[in-house]
Amino acid sequence: MITEEELAGTVGHSMPGGTARVEHYADWLLRDALGAPPGEPGLAHPTFAFLAAQGGVGLSLEEVFAVFGASSADGPMLGEWAVDFAEPLRLDVDYAVTCVVESARRKTGARTGVFDLVTVRIELTGPDGTVHVTVRPTYVFPRRSAVSA
Repeated sequence: MITEEELAGTVGHSMPGGTARVEHYADWLLRDALGAPPGEPGLAHPTFAFLAAQGGVGLSLEEVFAVFGASSADGPMLGEWAVDFAEPLRLDVDYAVTCVVESARRKTGARTGVFDLVTVRIELTGPDGTVHVTVRPTYVFPRRSAVSA
């Protein structure tokens, strides 16, 4: 458990980042599993925005959770996510992935008790040097007993 002060201190924290690439065969497999029609030539199914972003932050989910004083045993959840496509995600293209913590706040729900909401901004930058896709997942970290700052 981290204090509210420690939680607030995670804002601005950058994950190691890395690269992401959607291969043709992976796009075909995903479309087949979803029952989706074939896409436009060279373009990835939009679901890959989240998958490529999450896979390219440079840490496992367990390591991401640890940044916020949590583990998978605590029952973290994906509360919501948003995606902004400046450009379509293309197949067989290497994207640079960066990830920074945008917000982190502690809340208390009448039924849920204390929990933290953490939003990160993950950007996929294309070979042209521009951000093609921005993904913002918000993680929910249940806290068994809150420690105040």
